[in-house]
Amino acid sequence: MKQYAASTMIRRLPEQYFSKLEKSIVALKSQGADIINLAQGSPDQPTPDHIIKSLQEAAADPQFHRYSPFQGFSFFKEAVAEFYKDQYDVDLDPNEEVCILFGGKGGLVEVSQCLLNRGDVALVPDPGYPDYWSGVAMQEANMHMMPLRHEHGSFLSMKTFQLGCAMKQSCYSSTTRTTRQGGGVFCVF
Repeated sequence: MKQYAASTMIRRLPEQYFSKLEKSIVALKSQGADIINLAQGSPDQPTPDHIIKSLQEAAADPQFHRYSPFQGFSFFKEAVAEFYKDQYDVDLDPNEEVCILFGGKGGLVEVSQCLLNRGDVALVPDPGYPDYWSGVAMQEANMHMMPLRHEHGSFLSMKTFQLGCAMKQSCYSSTTRTTRQGGGVFCVF
């Protein structure tokens, strides 16, 4: 069988953390280890009955038997905006500020593709979800790890954030692109 070399972009990608972890879990299980998988938010309880019932009702509704609108159903986007208002006291415009994605992992990669250019700097939380790294690598951007500290409620301190944003200046000065295209800093927290 003919072998094909991986593309440059694929070779830039970091090793997939969860793939590596899964291989370790499989190896340990094959040796008889009893593993509790906390890796990807895997549920440790059965799905509640009311959620299963809602899913069954939605599956029986003919309006959901075809692809959803490209921008997502407006009733769902409105529900997301209401949730953010109720839970976080954040006002969102459901038509302009809510984006429906096929999953969070894909969204983390796609947001980098939408906002980063080669040489830009992405401020990435540490610890953070490993899939931030893939999107940044695909865009040939640079990551600056931003530590989340317990003493700041697991958020960035303003000083840390300002230091990270100061990197924007070095990105501007080191890029060969014009000012119109500019270099930038991209915050993913």
